[in-house]
Amino acid sequence: MRNFRRASIQSQILTLATFLVVLVSVVATATEPFIYGRHDRGFQNGLFAARAAMITEQFAEARSAQDEVIVLNKAAALGIEVEKLDQPPAGKQQIVSPSELVARLDAMLADNIFVAFHRFVMGQSHPDALAVRIDDKRALVFQLPIFPGYLWFAPAAASGFLKIVIPLVLLAYFSSRLITKPLRRFAAAAKRASAEGSLEKPFEPDGAAEIRSLAESLNVMSDRIQSMSEDRTRMLSGVGHDLRTPLTRLRMRAERSAEPELRRLMLADITTLNFMIDECLAYFKDPSVMATDRKVDISSLLQTIATDFADTGIDVRFTGPRRLAFVCKPQALTRAITNLVENASRHATQVEIDLQSRGDGGIRIRVSDNGPGLTDELKAKVLEPFFKADKSRQIGATGGSGLGLGLPIAKGIVTRGHNGELTLLDGKPSGLVVVIDLPAIQATQSDGLPPISSSH
Repeated sequence: MRNFRRASIQSQILTLATFLVVLVSVVATATEPFIYGRHDRGFQNGLFAARAAMITEQFAEARSAQDEVIVLNKAAALGIEVEKLDQPPAGKQQIVSPSELVARLDAMLADNIFVAFHRFVMGQSHPDALAVRIDDKRALVFQLPIFPGYLWFAPAAASGFLKIVIPLVLLAYFSSRLITKPLRRFAAAAKRASAEGSLEKPFEPDGAAEIRSLAESLNVMSDRIQSMSEDRTRMLSGVGHDLRTPLTRLRMRAERSAEPELRRLMLADITTLNFMIDECLAYFKDPSVMATDRKVDISSLLQTIATDFADTGIDVRFTGPRRLAFVCKPQALTRAITNLVENASRHATQVEIDLQSRGDGGIRIRVSDNGPGLTDELKAKVLEPFFKADKSRQIGATGGSGLGLGLPIAKGIVTRGHNGELTLLDGKPSGLVVVIDLPAIQATQSDGLPPISSSH
């Protein structure tokens, strides 16, 4: 079985087709005697002719009326309708001699496929009769049998069903599962990689040779993409760190400028450049990957975030249970919620953080605001790095980054760091609602509740 699953699709189809021929032949050979042995019309016709010939012979040998009655009763017991005539019938009634009985019955009862189908559809209004002359004074009239339509149709239908339909259905089902199971796993892996935004989980090289070859090629491509992404991150991080030295020298020279207005503008530009470098480096580092899962009081963590923002004059409120233990990456999650609140505070006057416990052990966090909200088109774009819904926003403004990295960073922390989901919904009556669903996970270190830091 393992060798068959690893064979090419062409070999699998050829093997299954061969197996189908063998299976149909075996089933047909085993079931045909049981289907046709009792209800076959040819067999029934031959049996009727033989019994009629036997009744005719015994009736001809009868020497008394009592013997004739015994023969007629025997015919009735065999299911043969026969009537004695004291005078041979005259007119157009078919009359044959005993020696011609069997041949005439075979000719009358033999049906080709068209006659049999006509009888099955239209039925037979009355039975045919055949008179057999015994001697000058006696004759027997046999009523030819009428076989019900099901005796012709049911065996053919049952034979085709057992020999063709059932084997084909079974083989189609199992072969489709066998051949498409690796494809379904392959599609699920591709969908998972697309949803998570990374190709860290390789495709499993299983199934037919073509599928295994495709999986191996995609795994190689995934490794190359991952390597290119890591190289890009290292290069940009290095450039960001290297830029700090000349920016520091520029700041020192700007501070020695004799023109106050020029010095103010230069220092503002240098501050903006430093801010942009810090945000880019923070985005490239992705703390959700390096952080460690710990059990924390998630209610206390969110309450701390709300309190810190409230101290700066932003109306941020927290609703939820007073205490709720949950395993997460606390620093990374703090940064994600902070980014969401910062983003909401730029466009709204009120922000609410709501915490709910789910029945499966996970949690749901809702960050809602009373701002203007976003259109459906912008909901998808704001999750892309460096996209800014408000292009006129000043970079480095107080309370906001202006680089379009807040929501992408939060999404990465939720999806990659916690295997959760981040969804943007419309608020009622207005505003934006960011819904975070986090599944339950097990702690890898201490189960205690460490101090919660709101730094980000």
